[in-house]
Amino acid sequence: MNKPEKPFSEACERNQEPIREVLGAVLTEPAQVLELGSGTGQHAVYFARHLPNLTWQPSDVVDALPGIELWCREANLDNLPDPIVLDVTQGAEGLDAVYDAVFTANTVHFVSWDVVRALFELSAEKLKKGGDLLIYGPFNEAGLYTSEGNRRLDAWLQARDPESGIKERGQVNALAAEYGFEAVSCFEMPANNQLLQFRLSAD
Repeated sequence: MNKPEKPFSEACERNQEPIREVLGAVLTEPAQVLELGSGTGQHAVYFARHLPNLTWQPSDVVDALPGIELWCREANLDNLPDPIVLDVTQGAEGLDAVYDAVFTANTVHFVSWDVVRALFELSAEKLKKGGDLLIYGPFNEAGLYTSEGNRRLDAWLQARDPESGIKERGQVNALAAEYGFEAVSCFEMPANNQLLQFRLSAD
């Protein structure tokens, strides 16, 4: 049997340092972080290695786990536990831990609004009061694409799955509020992406 190869994403390679800079500025204290949709596992390894104050818990649907495990085992970092199976549409059953922060990158535009709603619901359930939800990716502003590249990406996404596509940031903020999140910051990122910071109400 051939040994599986580690998955690799050029986009992860390009964006991981700009994202790390924001995470380092936002998450300054020791924290337990849950990553939703860890994908290849590159982000998990990079952030755990360069942000040692964070314990970084990768997660994804079952099919993605073998690739993430390859990255994590090779990295062998004390603050990077084994990835866990987690599908936001199935809820948080079996996930006992509560986290200081939840992070997800390049997921929201690949899925439907129903899945985004499930992401907020799970995050609200598994975050400590006052915890941060951080979402990286492309968003529309005032009904407009922020670049021609994002317009082309959106056309490709909707051809692949009509329920997916780049979301309007104002609508994401409104949905977040339904689950007790306040929109705290919107960090402008390279390649016409943004990193949205939401905070779960402490009330």
